[in-house]
Amino acid sequence: MSFPTHSAPCFTWHLPTDSLVFCAPALLLLGLTPETAPRTMADFLDRLPEPQRHFLQRQRQMALTGKAPGCLSCSYTYNGRHVREDLNIIQCDAEGRPQTILGTFDLRDEVSLPVGEDGGYWTYIRKEGELLLDARCAGLLGLASGAGPLDRASLRRLRRLYRAAGSLARLRRWLDIPLCSGRQSLLLMPSRSEELPLLLTASVLHRDREGRALVVSGSLAPFLAGKAAPVGGADRLLLAMDACSDGLWDWDATTGKVYYSQNYLSMLGHTPETYPAELDSWVRSVHPDDYEKTVNMQMRVAASPAEGDAFSCTYRIRRADGSWLWVLGRGCVTSRDSQGRALRIVGMHTDISSLQHDRNVLEKKIRLDPLTGVYNRYHLDGLLQQVRKDRGPLSVLMADVNGLKMINDHLGHHTGDELLRTAAQQLLKHIRQEDCLARLGGDEFVMVLSCPCDVVRERLSTIRKALDAWNAAGGLPLELSFGLAGSDDGSVAPEILLRQADARMMEEKKQVRAASHARIRAWLEARTGRKVPVDDPRL
Repeated sequence: MSFPTHSAPCFTWHLPTDSLVFCAPALLLLGLTPETAPRTMADFLDRLPEPQRHFLQRQRQMALTGKAPGCLSCSYTYNGRHVREDLNIIQCDAEGRPQTILGTFDLRDEVSLPVGEDGGYWTYIRKEGELLLDARCAGLLGLASGAGPLDRASLRRLRRLYRAAGSLARLRRWLDIPLCSGRQSLLLMPSRSEELPLLLTASVLHRDREGRALVVSGSLAPFLAGKAAPVGGADRLLLAMDACSDGLWDWDATTGKVYYSQNYLSMLGHTPETYPAELDSWVRSVHPDDYEKTVNMQMRVAASPAEGDAFSCTYRIRRADGSWLWVLGRGCVTSRDSQGRALRIVGMHTDISSLQHDRNVLEKKIRLDPLTGVYNRYHLDGLLQQVRKDRGPLSVLMADVNGLKMINDHLGHHTGDELLRTAAQQLLKHIRQEDCLARLGGDEFVMVLSCPCDVVRERLSTIRKALDAWNAAGGLPLELSFGLAGSDDGSVAPEILLRQADARMMEEKKQVRAASHARIRAWLEARTGRKVPVDDPRL
């Protein structure tokens, strides 16, 4: 088969004869010439690193046996170029066996697998759980098994030889992310400090329909191959940090310049043009509420060794799109001048947004009443401890839902729950963001407001009018009793105000109990068609 000169990079593979024919663009893409191009698929595969050849041989076997789908896709490194390949069956014999396959290429330089002459290749096939190493990889890892699949004994020995648990865990998390980035780099630190670290690169070669990595290949090489000088402590740490997927920064206090790694910029959605190599770029990005524990704290550490040489904190930093990213920020001073001022500080940012979300969800569950969605007694106790320190105007308004037992007994507890939710919703309409509404339990609610009693009395009058309007509309009968207590100068303890408000609420409840229950009883009789006796012991 011949191809037009303007053809896309492709080839044909005639299975009965194992012959290959490449078009001119395919030869150019693979860095081949008509003279150096492989003539058979066997010759083509022989030019691949051992692990990748093993994987592609399996794929080709699927095509030969007719078990392959209409199109087989994969990626691999060929002649120093990382390519994506699609195989399409275009001819079958009378029995349906594939006879001719058309292959197409795309170049994927962004996930290339560079490796020097001292490095080697590996491939991980997730479905089979196989880790394949070439001889150079095995040698770098101190394994005597040579090339091929890594057995369990070798894997256990590898874990003993290298402190790579954290890196391997990071790699596993990366594999579990649908549509994860095409490439990952990790630094494997050896157990003995006199040995050089190893740089591991990993690239996704094949994904499932959900985008999860099925086949991953990569390289392994001495990180500082060819350099005679040993790695110092600070620079060794810096290299380790730069090889991971966290965001690295390196502040030279003598020049005021800051190096921000590509991962750091990508994490924030910035480029070097939009995020200059200056400390102010970071300072302007920190959330105002987190400024003290981040910027000011780092400045104190930089100013004097009395504050220590290392720091760590969680805070929010603004992304390019205006959103806030939760990060774990860590740093350490690597050198100081004769006066103790920092000359250089290096650090890293770890994206903890998912952890912070989980934390927020858990904290919300702890502090909120699951039935009504308002705060619970646990949150209220913490709030009262805080306002005790503030010493400002404080008012406490207690509220009790009348007739809840009557509703539960005649309409069921699900209706009683709905009544409590309605009460919470009505009360929420009349508090400010800085105020607090909590359910104490049962049918009791409390509002804590940072304002004088006179203001709350006016608001209570508004609440009562709103409840009258609600009941006039014919919905669930919402009858509430209230008790108010306050201190305009903060001289009365919150716990005392709470007891005072509760006592006044009980006084009002006794006064309005009969009238409230009469209205609820009338509503129930109209709703159910059944008479509710006045002397009902459930009242």
